[in-house]
Amino acid sequence: MNIKTIAGNARESAATVATAPTERKNAAIRSMADKLALGKSGILAANEADLAQAERDGLPGNLVDRLRFGENKIDSRIRCLNKMRALPDPVGQVIKTQQTTNGLRAERVRVPLGVILMIYEARPHVTVNAGAFCLKAGNAAILRGGSEARRCNEFLGELWQESLVEAGLPGEAIQIVSGSHEELGQLLQLSEYIDLVIPRGGKGLIAAVAGNSKIPVIKHYAGVCHVYVDDDSDVDRAIEIMLDSKCLMPEVCNAMETLLVSEEAARQLPKMIEAFRTHNVTVRGCETTQAAAPDVEPATRADWRTEYLDNIVSIRVVKNVDAAIDHVNHYGSHHTDAIVTDEDRNAGKFVEQVDSAVVLVNASTMFCDGESLGMGAEIGISTDKLHARGPMGLEELTSYKFVIRGDGHVMGRA
Repeated sequence: MNIKTIAGNARESAATVATAPTERKNAAIRSMADKLALGKSGILAANEADLAQAERDGLPGNLVDRLRFGENKIDSRIRCLNKMRALPDPVGQVIKTQQTTNGLRAERVRVPLGVILMIYEARPHVTVNAGAFCLKAGNAAILRGGSEARRCNEFLGELWQESLVEAGLPGEAIQIVSGSHEELGQLLQLSEYIDLVIPRGGKGLIAAVAGNSKIPVIKHYAGVCHVYVDDDSDVDRAIEIMLDSKCLMPEVCNAMETLLVSEEAARQLPKMIEAFRTHNVTVRGCETTQAAAPDVEPATRADWRTEYLDNIVSIRVVKNVDAAIDHVNHYGSHHTDAIVTDEDRNAGKFVEQVDSAVVLVNASTMFCDGESLGMGAEIGISTDKLHARGPMGLEELTSYKFVIRGDGHVMGRA
């Protein structure tokens, strides 16, 4: 099937899905959850074949980790689908109602975006999440995973199409494509069929998509995320937060890459560095950090802008909260940044002045997470400021239209 046909089928399906009853969309999502449970052996076999090919191709370790779709991850997706089924349907929600002085009643009502193109590397779980998100929000989806996950994604795509048809919806509402870069380039030109592109992957992939697309793109380029430890913070709490932010999932975009420590809190640096080493994290640091413990690697200016996606952290001692804010806004990627503090004034200043999509107070950067925030999961994280910012859930996959009700109103009547 050629690319234009795929896009045309998605556009036709979008018209049906946009007005589908909630019960029918939920039935497809429930069916997909059941098929994941029943089809585990097939999914695992397809994923193992992808992993074996990735090993032969010499894929980097962090990409292989994202490619792995084992039994625990499958079970996690089943739970996610069940949560999503329980979420309110955003389509048709009235966002705001206004009664005008001339007697008109104006409502802003949520409507689907239409056709969404997802482009992502590895991550077979995105094939499950994105399909469910787009469907529940009344959209059709074209899911273009990387070639490294082709077998698993195609298997999951078959399960989606079976689930849609069983629920009385068009099977083309969720389509998996695994074509060449040339075919991807063709998709990015089809603005008459596709309404939004969401890329998930490395900076190179996202830059290539944004640079070549005629379709609006929602994205984040990098996750250079920070935790700042303020004066007189409880050191044990700070260590727990920074370890969770760095070590729980170092390969994800909301993992902490730079730890900032105030001059006052720097007396606790030896304890912090030792905690990182206990968890096999390589520490790079400024001169003050190097002086606090042996064998700290020197950090360069480039480290402050680096998204490691690995067990590496850079540490910089800054004078105070104002200097921390300056560092975050200058070197960060406007993604996710946290402050650990007992001082409400400093917390307020950090929240107000840090220009990031997600700002946390006394909490791990891991909570930049749709599931933790009640979204079921997230379809992506945006550092853009137009339409959507931060973790994107169902509401972010809708727009709105004005519905205006009158009683014979005409503009020309005095």
